[in-house]
Amino acid sequence: MQLTLAVAIAPALFLLWVFQRLDSKRPEPPGSVRNVVLLGIGSCIPAALIELAMSAALGDVTHAGGRFLDAFLIAGFTEETLKLACVLVYLWRKPHFDEVMDGILYTAAASLGFALLENILYAGGNLAIGILRALTAVPMHALASGLMGYFVGRARFARGAAAGWIVGGLTVAVGIHGFYDWALMSQGGYGVAPSDVGLMLLGVAGTLVLSAALLFGAYRHALHLDDALLGPHARPLESPQTGAPTPSSTPLPYAGMPVQVLWSDGATYSATLLGGQGGHFLCELGPGRAEWVPRERVWPAQA
Repeated sequence: MQLTLAVAIAPALFLLWVFQRLDSKRPEPPGSVRNVVLLGIGSCIPAALIELAMSAALGDVTHAGGRFLDAFLIAGFTEETLKLACVLVYLWRKPHFDEVMDGILYTAAASLGFALLENILYAGGNLAIGILRALTAVPMHALASGLMGYFVGRARFARGAAAGWIVGGLTVAVGIHGFYDWALMSQGGYGVAPSDVGLMLLGVAGTLVLSAALLFGAYRHALHLDDALLGPHARPLESPQTGAPTPSSTPLPYAGMPVQVLWSDGATYSATLLGGQGGHFLCELGPGRAEWVPRERVWPAQA
């Protein structure tokens, strides 16, 4: 039992370490990453309740097409939506969510929290199932949600187009998650042919390999975008407690001055300077909207 538990937990922790290493150039606060993992673990409970309710409501319809709806709608859509909610609700307005790469890290962290508990529950005392899921199901969760995280990161800085990016990311994640589950649930028949173990394994392996290639490309593009906006230099955490800059306790002499801000979409916007800390300025880009912006992207407005 102890060995099975270790096999169920280890892959999620290892992949979390991998994603944190990918973000090591400008790392996120450990406390924030931990909290997202815990939220991902907690999301297993509503996921189970929702999936049971949907299965009961749809009845035998879920078995049609090699359990197509079961794979894509009940499992894929429900679980990926809840992981996405963990990030949007907890982190969307956090000042340290200031890179596209942060979207990949945080969404993958939520998914690995979910996968960790799910793996424990599915593996039970069966070591073989634990090993099989460690090699397939846990990486699938991380890859699908990590790709969704790229879209979340783009949405975080896409003024006026955030919803489109988020819907696109959710669609990609549900597609990957759903096809993986469909290959297993239909046992390689995909609703059009008899069960075929070879086709099932091909579907599972193909999904993982393609997703890994797409995520690697998304990761490299995220770093490229972040370097273009923040500079190519590494940035240590600014505070051991929160990892995020906070407004100065005393007003700065330049507080209230008009400035120009180079935003992540490449456009320049007028703003009002509210304060500063470390390598960031706090700028008011509109009524009720204050954002932390790297100093190199802020300059005084022309008189």
